Amino acid sequence: MRISKAERSQLKKLPIQGYCDWKGIAYNKTSSSDLRMIDHDSLVVRPKLNLFVWNSRGVKGDLIDFIHYYELGKQDGDSRGEAFRNQLAYARHVKGDKVDIDKLYQPKEPAYKFDYDKVYRTKETQVAQDYLVKQRHLDPRFVANLIQHGAVVQGSRYRENDQMHQNPVIFPWRDVNGKIVGADRQGTEQDFEHFKKRGTSKKVFAGSDTSTGYNITFGKGNQTLVLFESPIDLLSYAQQNHQELTKNNATLLSISGTDAKRGAQFLNDSIGAKQAQFNKVIVAFDNDQAGFKAADFYDRFQFKNPNTNEMIVAERHVPIKGKDWNDQLKAGVSGYQTLSMGENAKRLEQLSQLAAQETQDNPFDNQDDRVSKVPAKNKAQTPFEQSAKTKMTKAQRRKDNALKNKAIIKEAMGKVTAYQTDPSALKKLLDFTATGLNYSARNSMLIQLQKPDATLLKGYKQWSADGIQVNKGETGIKIFGAPVDLKTIIDTNGERIRWADATPEQKNQANTKQLPVQTIKHYPVETLFDVRQTNATTKQLPELSPNRPIDLATDKSPIHLDNAYKTLLKYAEAMKVTVYDQGVDDQLAKRPMTWQGQAKGAFLQSKSDPTKKYILLRSDLTPTDKIHTLAHEVAHAKLHSAQSKDNWPTAIEETQAELSSYVISKNLGIDPGQQSIAYIDNWSKKLKALDVPQTGKILNQALQASTDVTQYLSSHLEKGEKKQVRTKKVFKPDKLAVVEQNFQSTQRHR
Repeated sequence: MRISKAERSQLKKLPIQGYCDWKGIAYNKTSSSDLRMIDHDSLVVRPKLNLFVWNSRGVKGDLIDFIHYYELGKQDGDSRGEAFRNQLAYARHVKGDKVDIDKLYQPKEPAYKFDYDKVYRTKETQVAQDYLVKQRHLDPRFVANLIQHGAVVQGSRYRENDQMHQNPVIFPWRDVNGKIVGADRQGTEQDFEHFKKRGTSKKVFAGSDTSTGYNITFGKGNQTLVLFESPIDLLSYAQQNHQELTKNNATLLSISGTDAKRGAQFLNDSIGAKQAQFNKVIVAFDNDQAGFKAADFYDRFQFKNPNTNEMIVAERHVPIKGKDWNDQLKAGVSGYQTLSMGENAKRLEQLSQLAAQETQDNPFDNQDDRVSKVPAKNKAQTPFEQSAKTKMTKAQRRKDNALKNKAIIKEAMGKVTAYQTDPSALKKLLDFTATGLNYSARNSMLIQLQKPDATLLKGYKQWSADGIQVNKGETGIKIFGAPVDLKTIIDTNGERIRWADATPEQKNQANTKQLPVQTIKHYPVETLFDVRQTNATTKQLPELSPNRPIDLATDKSPIHLDNAYKTLLKYAEAMKVTVYDQGVDDQLAKRPMTWQGQAKGAFLQSKSDPTKKYILLRSDLTPTDKIHTLAHEVAHAKLHSAQSKDNWPTAIEETQAELSSYVISKNLGIDPGQQSIAYIDNWSKKLKALDVPQTGKILNQALQASTDVTQYLSSHLEKGEKKQVRTKKVFKPDKLAVVEQNFQSTQRHR
């Protein structure tokens, strides 16, 4: 088949994300709006560029490459004919829906986006120059050059801690394409009362794009990436090593903290957007325990540059004088010590043991004077108390933390039966799930079981990126993070050991196949904080809250109601379920009565051909009742079709469908009103009366089904308007006789 140049251009615009949604390929969204495949998390799709990169395989490309390598599992030499046919099939699907390809899956703008024009700056530069030269000991010629090129600017005076402060230094962040997308603000006057040991104010501007940071390049800047904890350290290192950096075509990046993963993300973006030839990462974090711990991320770093098809090596640079590079610069010393990542791990272990020893040598440093002086009775020590009194290796500390997290999560899940006995607890769980924060069903339960009043949650660094701080002393909420592939070694005792924790001897035995190596799915435990645990103000809440696709509690537009209903129809269509909402009233009247009266809808499936699935809806339903009923039947279709592995009793299936449709309706702003508590109470009584020990599984399935639907609604509706326009299929009335005749075997109704 021949296609024109214009048609080929249109094919290249087809979004990889749209293809994944069309084919049901599962992915997670990252903080930078990239997509990471669930089953191969080293494959990242960048919707902004409409390209993908598969780091572990060293391949990249557009949609047809994605289909070729990922979906079809082809190799370089294989024919691309099948991939091209799949691409054409998707093109016909899009064309049939009359979608404007140029507007299909456009990246959604964040609630608050950094705007460099709103960062107040001055034309004068003397305060910034004096701070960098006199206090930080940078060369005045180097500083002048930075100011001339806009790499350093002087900010306007600002108010903080109820007083005015003199002009700060602004360090603008540029992304891999050179656009300013964030900035650091460094105070230029000392105030130890408010800023403790640091002595000066430091801040990251709200909305800054944390996929990058302050960076400058030497030479082509495309071969070596050097990472720092702060812009000052970056400039201090650059001044001492500029000739070597130019020779190595280095880019220097400050991540403004110790989140080492940001360096890997910047590296990934540079390789994808600029075809960079990076072959080395140098981790130049501080010479202290925190610096070595952050750098330890790169001990597990296995990254292939798809542009060169070579592995990128990582090494550690530490100053030979002082804690950081600016300390060394002030001391008039230059040079650095080079460590392998294995040596970094050993140094970290030594520092950790030293810190533990210091704690033992000073047992009263953190003693609470309120503790009773009466000697306590002897009691058995917990594993945590025992481990605190012994020197722990890095592997032991990780295991200790894992045990603590496991205990917290186990305690939380032990309370899941509360949803059987307490209608208000169940309602809070459903309402939280309906907010659209899009946590998994299991994590939604974990959050509510640990903090029942939770509303809006983020990690510590996510809050910081929004310019919001978690209050001191707050206890975080533990949830499971996205799964990662974890390389492990099985030792002679059958114990599984992380690759990062293995000894050099064990790694050698694994490499020579004396010990087996396995890659497992690992769900790391992450910590979240509720908005009530932060200093967020009431004015900030609207910007922080997730956007609902529509709020039918306030938006009574008939068009928007119809859009919500049609979006649910489209979801059913994607599940290959046909919906009839006209001409089936007589058939529904024959269904058994429900606890709400005559059946409003039903889900049917053919016994002879399970691929044929139908939903019937009464034609006299109000718009909101029609949405709620369709949501109920969609839940049945997702959870209770003939392909379902669980054979729940009808009472449980109806309860699951009601729970799921409640969440979907709530997400759209439809509230059952005064009957809400009665509904919840009825469901709770059903769960309690059934006395099923698998309450967690029942709820998990119902909530996961509703979350899948609400995510779909959010991606297809915005403020009641459809993001995509599809033409609804018209079904001929004579097909209804076939429904009545052949679809009696499997049916669920409401």
